[in-house]
Amino acid sequence: MNYKAIIKEAWALTQENRKLIWYFAFIPAVLESLVSMVYMTYQVSAFWTSEYLREAAKNSPHAIELVFKAIGRIFHLNAGLGVFLVISAAIVIILYLLLPVFSEGALIQLIAKLRGGHKVTMVEGVGYGFTRFLQLFEYNTAIKTFSLVGILTEASFAFRNLGPDAFSFFVWIFILFLIIGLFLTLCFTYAQFYIIIDKKPVFTSMLASSKLVFKQWQHTLFMFFLMFLISLRILFNLVIVLLIPLIIAGSIAFFATFTLTWLGIIVGVLLGTVALYFASYFLGVLHVFSNAVWTFTFLDLSSQPDQDLRSLSQS
Repeated sequence: MNYKAIIKEAWALTQENRKLIWYFAFIPAVLESLVSMVYMTYQVSAFWTSEYLREAAKNSPHAIELVFKAIGRIFHLNAGLGVFLVISAAIVIILYLLLPVFSEGALIQLIAKLRGGHKVTMVEGVGYGFTRFLQLFEYNTAIKTFSLVGILTEASFAFRNLGPDAFSFFVWIFILFLIIGLFLTLCFTYAQFYIIIDKKPVFTSMLASSKLVFKQWQHTLFMFFLMFLISLRILFNLVIVLLIPLIIAGSIAFFATFTLTWLGIIVGVLLGTVALYFASYFLGVLHVFSNAVWTFTFLDLSSQPDQDLRSLSQS
């Protein structure tokens, strides 16, 4: 298998089909950035208000209490604004849970058809997104239980609520779960492609993916390289998630020194929106490219004949 040719072909497909980015990658990237920004803000606040990590936080309210107090204050000052924010947050959460799964199903099928030389439209992609949505949603729900983010979230929760001393007794359990999670993630590398392209059931796709991974062990280095691309995407997303609040807070603080708080808020929101736009577009490009690489790899590896020892000896 020619790794360089696959990467070159995937990048060419990404550049020649920019509609894939706008239709099936940009909005999910925006949602992911927004939710990640809220998630990271909460994690930082939770660690800051942990009485085991800061002596001054013993008599201060917990992060979740601050969130509910802020929501209650908004409702008290302006009930209409509070209802609008709650509804908006609910819509964002629902879209965050459903839209990436839908877009993933559409994107992979469109990429596979484009590689086969078929002419496709974005409207057809919408239909592709619906065809395997339930199966793909079931698969994504299953793998989140041992995902890297899920395990780190559970570990951070235990660390800040039990304290460093008590957590040290359980750290080996989280390390074991992390190793198992990474191993299973590697085994299920191609599961979603079996679900979407070959239209196999979820559990059967997981088994088929594990078999393909072990059978094509010689391409392990290539798989690690592809996972490195995804890690770059996550790292860049993390940097943006931390950068956007800093831009907003820095602008507000700068203009507040000149008693122009509202102007600082407006400038901060505008700068944050611009940063979010460019970051989401970049993440969308990287998402389409990485999906193209993985799809081409799956199509090449799964199309190779599965010869056993008996057939080889007879030949």
